[in-house]
Amino acid sequence: MKVSVIVPNYNHAPYLKERLDSILAQTEQDIEVIILDDCSTDNSMEVLQPYEQHPKVRPVVRNATNTGSPFRQWLHGFELAQGEYIWIAESDDVAEPTFLEESLKRLEQHPQVQMTFTWSTFIDAEGKTMRKSPDRPSLYKGDGVYNGHNFALRRMLFRNVIYNASMVVFRKSALKNVSPDFQTFRSGGDWVFWFDIMTQGDIAEIPLRLNHFRQHAGKVTVRADKDGQNMLENARCLRHICSELQLTALQRKSVKGRMTLRFRKKSFPGKQQLKEQFPECYGGSFSDMLFYELDKRLGITGLLR
Repeated sequence: MKVSVIVPNYNHAPYLKERLDSILAQTEQDIEVIILDDCSTDNSMEVLQPYEQHPKVRPVVRNATNTGSPFRQWLHGFELAQGEYIWIAESDDVAEPTFLEESLKRLEQHPQVQMTFTWSTFIDAEGKTMRKSPDRPSLYKGDGVYNGHNFALRRMLFRNVIYNASMVVFRKSALKNVSPDFQTFRSGGDWVFWFDIMTQGDIAEIPLRLNHFRQHAGKVTVRADKDGQNMLENARCLRHICSELQLTALQRKSVKGRMTLRFRKKSFPGKQQLKEQFPECYGGSFSDMLFYELDKRLGITGLLR
């Protein structure tokens, strides 16, 4: 078995048919589809049950109670996966037919590549194109294969550029060196997870928009942004990432300045306590914030936004 396709679902009944049909229409057909339903309260099971008859689809695994965490669902899927490679196909997204073919081409041509990611298009709840993603074609170099540590240092400190699980395929063997901390997050665990995967070897960027990332009000990331949870989780992610990377003093200063600037614009309960808990992120001085702005314009530290 080449690819285990993990489809974690919670209340995405309107999108499931389009999602599953796009998986089963892949030009790469050496796959198993593992559907995990986190005790949906909509009619997801009615949509999912007919797919259990498909030879590529395993019986739907339905939780008796809601876990409250997409990352616990990921972990459950990893435990069931039998493939050499894993694709976490979020239940509200859509893929072009050649998504897996192009991803596996890079993984099989480059044994040191631990994960691939494609570019994406953002779509709305009805599937209409909203805009292109924040992918940056100007940063694509050579054949798109980069040292994972260098990629993480330059492109993963200021934001998680692997912004959608559906755009990624990775080696199952890389899971043994991933910190279990990712499953304790509500929405930001993917930043830690992708960092731990990519820094085990190389990472390949595929300059094709083969993934369609759906935007709608029910997304976990949308909900988490309203209550300060994202600020907490971003700080936890950066603490993990920075502990693994050897940052220079100026790089640390720039990161602190950027995070402090963002923090000052937010208002939510427990803000002062969060600043005291993560002074390396949110306790920056005016000098730190000024240096970040200079760094953004002059590229002093080599860190990319």
